[in-house]
Amino acid sequence: MTSHFALCWTFGILEGFGAGALMLGTALVYHLGYAHLTLGQIPLTLYVGYSALVGALYGTLSALAAARFLDKVRHEHSVLADSALSWTAAFAIGLLFGFILAVTRDLSRISLISAYLLGLPLLLILRGALYAAVTTRIRSGLLQYQHVAVIGNRTDVARFLHLGNLWRAGYRLAGSLHLEAVRDRKGRIDEAELVAAAKDLVTGGADHLVFVGQLDDLGHLERLSSQLKRFSVNIVGAPATDNTSLKFLDVVPLGANNAVRVLRKPMGDGALLLKRSFDLLGAVSGLVLLSPVFAIVALLIKLDSPGPVFYRQERRGFNGEMFRIWKFRSMRVTESGLRMTQASRGDARITRVGRYIRAYSIDELPQLLNVLSGEMSLVGPRPHALAHDDELGAQLATYAHRQRIKPGITGWAQVNGFRGATATRAQIEGRTRHDLYYIDNWSIFLDCWIIVLTIFSRKARSNAF
Repeated sequence: MTSHFALCWTFGILEGFGAGALMLGTALVYHLGYAHLTLGQIPLTLYVGYSALVGALYGTLSALAAARFLDKVRHEHSVLADSALSWTAAFAIGLLFGFILAVTRDLSRISLISAYLLGLPLLLILRGALYAAVTTRIRSGLLQYQHVAVIGNRTDVARFLHLGNLWRAGYRLAGSLHLEAVRDRKGRIDEAELVAAAKDLVTGGADHLVFVGQLDDLGHLERLSSQLKRFSVNIVGAPATDNTSLKFLDVVPLGANNAVRVLRKPMGDGALLLKRSFDLLGAVSGLVLLSPVFAIVALLIKLDSPGPVFYRQERRGFNGEMFRIWKFRSMRVTESGLRMTQASRGDARITRVGRYIRAYSIDELPQLLNVLSGEMSLVGPRPHALAHDDELGAQLATYAHRQRIKPGITGWAQVNGFRGATATRAQIEGRTRHDLYYIDNWSIFLDCWIIVLTIFSRKARSNAF
C-alpha cells in the first residue's frame, strides 16, 4: 500500500535520475561527438558529481511539486510552470555550488547551456507522463495513498461515502465511527468515548478524520480537534448534505472571525499585473512587426469585395461587460452580433480572401488593438457574438463562468481542437471545459505555450472555415 510520502519521493527519485542522466549525457555527447575528445580527456568525475548534484536538487524540488500535485489530483493540474521553475532553480543552484567550489571553469558552457535548453521540454514530458500515469491509476481506484476515517451519524456517513467517491480520489477508508455508538440513553454524545474511538482510528493509520454533521454542529468538532492535537492528523468538517455542487475551497480570516470561501478570484493582483504586462508587450510588438501584413491584407480585402476593411462586433468580455471587437472583414456581411448566423463550412457569405485569412486566423490579428486597450488578453477564452453567447449560456450552465477573466485572441480550447462551430453538445462542453481548465490553471508559462501551439500546431487550425 503506497503512502503519500513514498509516492512523492518516488516521483523525486525518477525525475532526479532523469535530470542527472540528461546533464551527463549531454556533456558526453558534446565532448565525444562535437569536441572529438576521448573518454580519458573528459573530466568525467567532475561531470558525474555535477550531474548528480543537479539531479538531486531537481529530484527534491520534484518531490515537493509532487506533493502539491497529489493534493490537487481531484482537479486538473498544470505541470508546465512547476517543471520549468524546478529545472531552472536546480540548474542555477548547481551553478552556484560550482562557482563556490571553483570548478565551473572546467565545465563546458556549451554542454551546460545545451543541457538546460534540452531539459525544459524533455523533463516536462517526463513529468507529464508520470503524472498522467498516476492520475489514471488514481481515478480508476487502483492507487490509494491516503487513509481516511469518517465520523458522524450512520445515515450521514453512508451518504458522504456514497457521494464522495473517495476510492477514486486516492483515499482508502481506514474506518468509520457512527455517533449512535457513543450516545447515552438520553441521546447525548459521550465526549470521552468519542475521543477514545477517534484515537483508535488515528493509531490505526488514518491520515484524515472527517466529521460529517450539520454546519452549526461545531461544538463536537472543536472538542474532538482539541483532544486530538497531540496526534499528527488532519481533522476536517464536512456538511451532512446531498449537495455536491457547492465547493468549500478554504477558510479565510475576516477580522477576528474565520469564514469558509466557496469561490475564489481566478487571479490575484500580482498575476493580473504580470499578465497585463505580458499583453502590452505582446500587443505593441505584434502591431509593430505585423504592420506590413496589416497593409497587405487590407489591400487584398478592398480589391476582393466591396465593403470596409475592418468590422466591429459586440462581444461580452470580462465580468460580462460589452465591448466591440476588431476583425478583418472576411464576409460579405457585417452582422452586429445581436442577431446572426454562425459561419459553416462552405459558407457562401465568406469572401475568397476571407477563406484564407480565416483558415490561418489572420482575421483575428486586429484584436491586438483590443488587447492594447485592455478589453482583451493575448490568451483567454474566445469571446462569442452576443447571440451565440445567449444561446450557449442557455444550453450549459457553466458556460458563463468563462467570463471570470478577459477573453483572448487565442485560448486553450482553440489549440486543443475546439475551434469553429459549436453545433453539438460535445463541442460546447469541450470548449467550455478547456476554457475553465485554463482559468483554474493559469500561469505565464501556460500563456507562452498556448501562443507557441497557436503558431505551430495543426490542431489549432482544425475546424477553421
